[in-house]
Amino acid sequence: MTIETLYNEFLQSSGICTDTRKQVKDALFVALKGENFDGNRFVPDALRKGCRLAITEREDLAGDPRVRVVPSPLQTMQQLAHHHRMMKAPRVLAITGSNGKTTTKELIRAVLSTRYTTLATRGNLNNHIGVPLTLLSLKEEEFAVVEMGANHSGEIAELCSIAAPSTGLITNVGKAHLEGFGSVEGVLNAKGELYAYLAASGGTALVDGSDPVLLRKAGETGVDRLRIGPEGELPVECRMIRQSPFMEVEIRVAGEVQRISTRMVGTYNLQNILLAAGTGIHFGIPADQIAQAIGGYEPGNNRSQFVQGKRNRVILDSYNANPSSMREAIEGVMAFADPPIMLILGEMAELGSASPNEHRELVERISDMKVERVLLVGETFYKLYREPESGGEGSPEIIAFREREELEAYLRAEPPAGYHILVKGSRINELEKIVPLL
Repeated sequence: MTIETLYNEFLQSSGICTDTRKQVKDALFVALKGENFDGNRFVPDALRKGCRLAITEREDLAGDPRVRVVPSPLQTMQQLAHHHRMMKAPRVLAITGSNGKTTTKELIRAVLSTRYTTLATRGNLNNHIGVPLTLLSLKEEEFAVVEMGANHSGEIAELCSIAAPSTGLITNVGKAHLEGFGSVEGVLNAKGELYAYLAASGGTALVDGSDPVLLRKAGETGVDRLRIGPEGELPVECRMIRQSPFMEVEIRVAGEVQRISTRMVGTYNLQNILLAAGTGIHFGIPADQIAQAIGGYEPGNNRSQFVQGKRNRVILDSYNANPSSMREAIEGVMAFADPPIMLILGEMAELGSASPNEHRELVERISDMKVERVLLVGETFYKLYREPESGGEGSPEIIAFREREELEAYLRAEPPAGYHILVKGSRINELEKIVPLL
């Protein structure tokens, strides 16, 4: 079956399904396979539930007229997504980076939506599966804002070949996924694959004009780039007015000043706002509409969410964590929160051999801050601060737990009250589950 023939089936279907627990009837069921799942096992279930067509690698089902056997259902879905993207022909803006890409994506979606019909990546579906699913959900939108994540070299290049962006933006480069990239320079080279794709395809990169690392990388790839910042081709400034707890900011767009009351906490969001405003300028959004869109954005999905509880005020940022995002989140809370302050921090994942040292440096940095209590969760933290033979030393202000369940038991026994509490950790920690206890 050619992609063109499969595409015709897709157009007559109800969409793509990869999970038979969801709506299967009249859909194209794609039997994806990963380390912990194998969709090929559920093809008979999909057929019973009325899928239009099942795409699988199971040759024993080849005789069924509603089954198409392919070497790789994933690659077939990716090819179908690329074909659909080219047929629909929206303008595609790709976003990647170590920190802030999801919030920046949501802010840009809000800004562009003031003038254009806009599709954006749902949640954090930003990998080799999520990007095709996003593109396959395109209808008649004029814009697609596609977030791209990566934990190894070559992944951004692959995602670009599927999404074919004409514009791209890297938020920043930090110590994220060092296990897969090896070093910060490795992270830069991996994220820089977006610039390389745009350079080869005649696209444009939007670059934070205050970031010398990204400006250098853009220059090395030869991509056409527009700088976002006071002295850039996309002239915008963003400054904090105050924060209590939400940020009130002022943006100056091409000389026009707009004051914005946001629903965001944390000064690290200033860059996200700057990049969204600059993108808005590039695509012709008036300054007042940019400001209105940013002011109307409310964080979700466990990112920079402020929760006013009966006993504490909680800043929940539990979707992801790496050394730079941890530092920015902590400093952001320290900038506005009144004491007492508590930090509940989960282990930072995918740091490889750098993990023990990065976790140790983080807590050493915290020890110089005016923080009353620090609760740490995860094996690396536990070894450093509960097992003396590993070189760590305990402290009355610092308590480490091996697992989240141990922390939950502690919080039930000693419920905190009257604190500003930052809750931040990698996805593996699932720290949003402790919020009811706070």
